[in-house]
Amino acid sequence: MVETSEAIVNTRLAQLKDAQQSFDKENKFQSPRIQRAPMFLRQNDKCAKYFSPKMISFGPIHHGSPSLKQGERYKLLWTSKFVAEYSEKTNQDKDVAAKLLLKRIEDNMEELKTLFTEDAIKDYKDKDSDLAWILFVDGCSLLHFLENIDEHRPESLNLKFDQLMYMWRDTALLENQLPRRLLEMLSNKDLEYLMSNCNDMGETKQRGMVTISIQNRKPIHLLDSRRSVFLSTLKEFPTDKYNEMEKEIDTILNQQKNDADECNIQIDTFSGWHTYKNIRDLKTAGIRVMPMADESDNYAWRWNNVSFTSKRFSGELRLPVFVFNDVTPYVFWNFIVYELCPDVGYNYECCSFFSFMDSLIDTAEDVKELRLAGVFQNLLGTDEDLAKLFNELGDDLATKMYCDKFYTHAVAYSKKYILVKEQIEKHYSNKWKTWLAEFYNTHFNTPWAMIAFLAALLALLLTFIQTWFAIYPKN
Repeated sequence: MVETSEAIVNTRLAQLKDAQQSFDKENKFQSPRIQRAPMFLRQNDKCAKYFSPKMISFGPIHHGSPSLKQGERYKLLWTSKFVAEYSEKTNQDKDVAAKLLLKRIEDNMEELKTLFTEDAIKDYKDKDSDLAWILFVDGCSLLHFLENIDEHRPESLNLKFDQLMYMWRDTALLENQLPRRLLEMLSNKDLEYLMSNCNDMGETKQRGMVTISIQNRKPIHLLDSRRSVFLSTLKEFPTDKYNEMEKEIDTILNQQKNDADECNIQIDTFSGWHTYKNIRDLKTAGIRVMPMADESDNYAWRWNNVSFTSKRFSGELRLPVFVFNDVTPYVFWNFIVYELCPDVGYNYECCSFFSFMDSLIDTAEDVKELRLAGVFQNLLGTDEDLAKLFNELGDDLATKMYCDKFYTHAVAYSKKYILVKEQIEKHYSNKWKTWLAEFYNTHFNTPWAMIAFLAALLALLLTFIQTWFAIYPKN
């Protein structure tokens, strides 16, 4: 009996050792791997549909899905065109070029497999040849898509406009990504340029300007690149000169550091308690919402473009500009799910922003105020639909636990949002400013109310004059 008990204890202790080894194995990689969305979100009916492609798959996770057969045909077509272009540039026969590219992938399969989680390639555990073919076709076709996408000329990809939009949306899904290393094996073209061209649907190629993130890091896949468009400080450079702009980039990074240091000082004085509820509360308190006007680089839609200014009798909250359409929920949900992956080292930048916006939006009336202010352009549906989207985005965020009231060093990017919320609270809690705003909203909110108030004031003045002369008549 004693030996049996000891054996049970040893078995359980071995589980602890195995758990540590398994964790170390899963976290030994320097960059996030291609993976599925976390299970708790895939089981969530309100957002699970946003993680699966509807027309085309890239990578092994959704390969072979019966609903994506049309996309498979397009991938083979684009791969053929990519190989033809490659063979022409290298002066090789097309078949020889295709075999060369495929062999390049086969020779690096061990490295490539480490860029995917075990769950992502579980169906190809002992099928390196099949996996290599998938990565070859998907990698070549994606590179062709990145370079030739053009919302004004979808025929450049042999597509109709609706097909182009569905496929562009599918490229933003976490479970539909290909690692940067794979694309580098297949092409020596500038991937920042190609990803930028896809992010703005061909504008980069047309204008000869590339929009790059002013961060000393390279995106690991297309979703990572698209995410940086909304979050990072961006700069436009001519496509033939942007690699020479190190000095300007250093200047911008130093300014960011100074802004962050100033933000840290102000955060230390936070009370951590907010009494306002939504946009309508702010309006009642005399706080006007306006779109961010960023004249320096015209990126008024960047999510870190948030500011609040308290004036003598009013306040001004500036927010980034949004255009919402049918693609928006897919992009936003996949930004969130990407940050929630266990091996992603970001500080919940998107989650912090959505927590901030969720703190301002409760109902369709709040969306209406933002739409009338020029902050929102709603092509998604009704104001109720948009309010529901923000409320759902805010439900399962890790940042929701503390960003509404408290600050934590685990979420560095949330500092600016918390600073703005504290500035709003300070203005909102000032009774004199609130009373003056309520007085203005009551008596001057419409021209008729203003006329009625002035008429009443004039009547009161005339009554006073009449009474005065009745008491003190002229001799």
